[in-house]
Amino acid sequence: MKSFGKSLNQYLALIILIVIVVVGANMLYPGATSIDNIYSMSTFGVEIGLIALGMTLIIMAGGGGIDLSVGAIYALTQIIAAYLMAEGVNMWAAVGIAILSGVFMGFVNGYMVTKLRIPAIIATLATMYVFNGLALLISNGVNIAGMPEEFAIFGQGVMFGNIPFQFIAIYLPALIIIGYLLSRSLFGYQLYLTGTNDASAKLAGINTDRVRLITYMLTGLLCAIAGIIGSSRLLTARPDAGDIMNLQAVTIAVLGGASIFGGRGTVIGTFLSTIVITLLAYICNLININAVMQTGAIGIILIVITLGQNNFGGLKRLKSVFLARKAV
Repeated sequence: MKSFGKSLNQYLALIILIVIVVVGANMLYPGATSIDNIYSMSTFGVEIGLIALGMTLIIMAGGGGIDLSVGAIYALTQIIAAYLMAEGVNMWAAVGIAILSGVFMGFVNGYMVTKLRIPAIIATLATMYVFNGLALLISNGVNIAGMPEEFAIFGQGVMFGNIPFQFIAIYLPALIIIGYLLSRSLFGYQLYLTGTNDASAKLAGINTDRVRLITYMLTGLLCAIAGIIGSSRLLTARPDAGDIMNLQAVTIAVLGGASIFGGRGTVIGTFLSTIVITLLAYICNLININAVMQTGAIGIILIVITLGQNNFGGLKRLKSVFLARKAV
């Protein structure tokens, strides 16, 4: 019940933050949240939202889990799909190969972290450079265009009037599936316990390495799907497409309630924080705040959230020590 109450407080805080951002945006730029602008925001929000869902799972699994290669996977998978289509490969086959490639990249990250015992921040930083290099190598450092027109359905299609296809047919199902996994499945139980207390999870017979490996593979899958949507939206694949997505994904996950200590996080929190970060990024573009300042602002937000979690964790530990001494 306490955990449920904390989640509700987190959701309420995020909803209030969304309202503040919307009001402030319309004061700075009248009409900032018009229907057309919301449509534009949602098309990009789906992509970073999918990636953030994967990042949430990795952080929840504890053990210092993080994936700094998500932006590179996003870029490389869209380059793979675009290159194959340019070479005459069937669109669906190209998309399938790109998605499987994303899963494999996630497996590589997870294998290095769980089997080779390389710290996640080092392992994924290394693969970030490798995947970025491969994207540049395959594309010769230039954008790849010339996809078939039907490929546009993933990023430009609409449903039920003017609602983006990718939001209804891809993002919402992903949100529901991952929400079900976390709240109703054995995997969700194992993930929460692994992130909360690794030693207890092992004593309970949980293969914590396997749990964490799965989170990296799921993240690779979600990054690949986001990459397909991104290249479909522009009908262009860019080797540098995911440059700022690493920081954004981590910020969304942590802002949404995923604890840097592991064991805590929800898809609803990640969904709401995706709205916050997407709104902020879009408004910054509308009022011509340059990308460097936007990245700096996101970095500051991440630092503030992390400091808050650190202090909260420290207070909990102090309380535990105090109660233990009082008991003695």
